Amino acid sequence: MRRTAEDPSVARDLNRGSELHRCQQCGACASVCPSQARGGIRPAELMARASLGAVDVRSERSVWLCAACMSCSERCPSGAGPGEVVARLRELASEAGNRPPYLGEEAKRFMQTGICFPKTGMTRKMRKELGLDDMEVSAEAVREVGEICRRTGLGRLRE
Repeated sequence: MRRTAEDPSVARDLNRGSELHRCQQCGACASVCPSQARGGIRPAELMARASLGAVDVRSERSVWLCAACMSCSERCPSGAGPGEVVARLRELASEAGNRPPYLGEEAKRFMQTGICFPKTGMTRKMRKELGLDDMEVSAEAVREVGEICRRTGLGRLRE
């Protein structure tokens, strides 16, 4: 386990909004994690560190390696909710300015176009093959997306 200075506020925040205290370190979450199987996030280790407040949300990168599939939470026999804990750690990391650059790019694209991924020849071709329209988003919908982003704070991700 990596050693990180304790931050009691992180542990308090996580324990207040989750069932983190239920984690028994059984490893069931790790056995089903597709990210861990490929060298990414290690959910059992992250749960242990989170319970101690030993996750520095300003620099923790592993939370961004999570596939957010929630298999860990589904498999957890004690109901500790590792997927929910990772989601909250992502929120805290993002609030601390620790987020991958692609999130800002996606947020900016979403606010400008109403679509979070780029429209390319390949996406147009695939949509046509599937019998889907060309994803035209009305100007009114883009304005509404912008308002939703402003009210929810998503627009801060562009920074």
